[in-house]
Amino acid sequence: MGDTEKRLVIFLVLSVAIVSLFTLFGRAPSPPAPPPAPRTAPLKEGASSTSAGPPSQAGPAVPAGPATAPSQHATTIMIETPLYRATLTTAGGVLTSWELKRYTETVNGSEPVVLYPPLGRPPVSAPLAVEIPAVDPAVLTGTIYQVEGGDARLDNEHPSARIRFTATLPLKDGSGRTVTVEKDLLFHSDTYRVDLACTVDGLNAPYRLTLGDSFGLHLGPGPAQRFLGHLGAVSLIGGDLVMDREDKLAGPSVAHAGDVHWTAVEGKYFMAALIPVMPLGEVTVTKADTTGLTTALTLQPGRRAELALYAGPKEYKTLTALHAGLEQTIDFGWFMFGSLTLVRFIAKPLFLLLQFVHGFTHNYGVAIIMLTVLIKLCFVPLTHKSYTSMKAMQALQPKMAELQKKYKDDKERFNKELFQLYKTHKVNPLGGCLPMLLQIPVFVAFYNILYSTIELRHAPFIGWIHDLSDKDPYYILPLIMGVTMFIQQKIQPSAMDPKQARLMLLMPVIFTFMFLQFPSGLVLYWLVNNLLTILQQYVTIRLYPAPVPVK
Repeated sequence: MGDTEKRLVIFLVLSVAIVSLFTLFGRAPSPPAPPPAPRTAPLKEGASSTSAGPPSQAGPAVPAGPATAPSQHATTIMIETPLYRATLTTAGGVLTSWELKRYTETVNGSEPVVLYPPLGRPPVSAPLAVEIPAVDPAVLTGTIYQVEGGDARLDNEHPSARIRFTATLPLKDGSGRTVTVEKDLLFHSDTYRVDLACTVDGLNAPYRLTLGDSFGLHLGPGPAQRFLGHLGAVSLIGGDLVMDREDKLAGPSVAHAGDVHWTAVEGKYFMAALIPVMPLGEVTVTKADTTGLTTALTLQPGRRAELALYAGPKEYKTLTALHAGLEQTIDFGWFMFGSLTLVRFIAKPLFLLLQFVHGFTHNYGVAIIMLTVLIKLCFVPLTHKSYTSMKAMQALQPKMAELQKKYKDDKERFNKELFQLYKTHKVNPLGGCLPMLLQIPVFVAFYNILYSTIELRHAPFIGWIHDLSDKDPYYILPLIMGVTMFIQQKIQPSAMDPKQARLMLLMPVIFTFMFLQFPSGLVLYWLVNNLLTILQQYVTIRLYPAPVPVK
C-alpha cells in the first residue's frame, strides 16, 4: 500500500473516529421534567370559536366569546387545536404555556414537547409581553387585561378563534397620562401560525414586543444540541441570518439594526418566531439568565403592527409554506462544530430526494435503502474503474517490491522509478481510493440529515428499530455491517504485502466499534452500500479475470 493510500485510510479512520467519539460522549443528560401547564375547566367542543378573518382586516373584530369584565385576579384561557395546546393569561396578556400535541419527548411516549415555559426555571419574560420604557415594568407585568374571547377547541368545523387583550397603563413620570395597549390574536386549527396585531396609543417613543424567555428553545433528551447546530436566537436581517447565543452575547443585550424580516429562538428540532408583515428596523436580543435569552422586535407607537407568531417544529415543508424564509434555520451544512458548504451542497438535495422517496414508501428506512441503491448506481462506473485500477496495481506488486528492495536507501530515486512504472503501464495509483474518498462527504451529509432534521426524529424502520435518528438498541445493524465490511475487504484486490493485509483486517472491527453509537439510519446506509459493493465485486470478478503479474 502506497503512502497516498495509507494517508487516505488514516484520514477516513480519523474522520469516523471523531464522529464516533462525539456521538458517544456528546450526549447531554436528560433535563428535569417540565412543570405542568396550567389547566382550565374542560373545553366545550367548538366553544368560543369564530370564522372571523385575520386581525388586519377592516371592521370590528368578532369576539371569540363573551367579553370579560375587569378583574383583580388573573384568569387563564386555553386554545386547543389538533397541533398544539396554548394557554394565555390576562395578567399582562401573555402566553403561559405552549405544548405540541404531535411530538413527544421519547419514542412512543405520552409526554408532549413543551416549547414554553423554559424547563426547570421560572421565566424572566413571557411571550407577547410589551416593553414600554415609559411604563413601570411591574405595571406591565402585573396589570390585569380586559379580554374578549375565551377557551376554544378548534377543528375543521371551528377553524379559528380570536382573543383580544386591552389595558390602560399609567406612565411612570407621575403626569397622570396613560397609554392603551391592545393585542389581537387569531388562532387557526390547521397551522402553528397565529396572526397577531399590536397597538400602543398615547406614546411618542418606540416600544418592544418580546418573544419570551427561551420560547422555542427545547432541550429534550438526546444528543447535546450545542454540538449539533445553533442553539439560541436567530434573525433574518436583510438577506443574512444573524445568530446569537447566550454564552457568546456581548453584554446583557445586543441590538441589530436593518430590515428585520423575522426573529426567532431555536433549538435543534423546534423554534418560535415573530414575523412582521413588513420588515422592521431593529431587533434586540437579551440574556435572560445564564441559560436562556429572549428576542424582541422594536415597534412604533400609534401604528397597528401586524405580525405572525410561529411556534412549532423545524419541519422543512411546514416552514417553506410560510413563505417567510424560516426554512433557512435548518442548516443542512452543519457538521460537528460548524457549517460546511460541501456538506450543505450534498445534504440538502439528498434530504429532498429522501423526502420524495418517502412519499411513496412511507417508511424512512426503506427510503434510505432505495436512496442508497440510487447513489450506488451513480457510482457504478467510478467503482468499476477503481476495481480495475486496483487489479492493475496488484499486477505491479512484484515489480514494486523489486524497486523497493533495489532503492531502499534512495527514496527519491525509488519514487522516480515508481512513477515511471505507473506511467509505463498506465496505472493511476489513486484510482482505487477515489470512490472511498467520494463516499466521505455523502456519509457526513447523511449523518447531518439524520441528526439535524425533525422528519427523521423518532422515525421507525422495522422490528426493533424504533428511531432511525438514534443508535440501534441491540447493535444488530452495526454487527452485520462489520461482517459485510470484512467480506468486502477479503474479496477486494489489494497491492499490500501480507503483513499490511493482516493489519487491515482490523478495520472492520474498528469500524464496528465506532458504528455502535451511530444513528441506525446511518448504519443502514453503510450496510446497504457494503452489500451492493460486495455484489458488484462478485460480478466484476466473474467477468474480469485477474491480470498476469508484471515481472
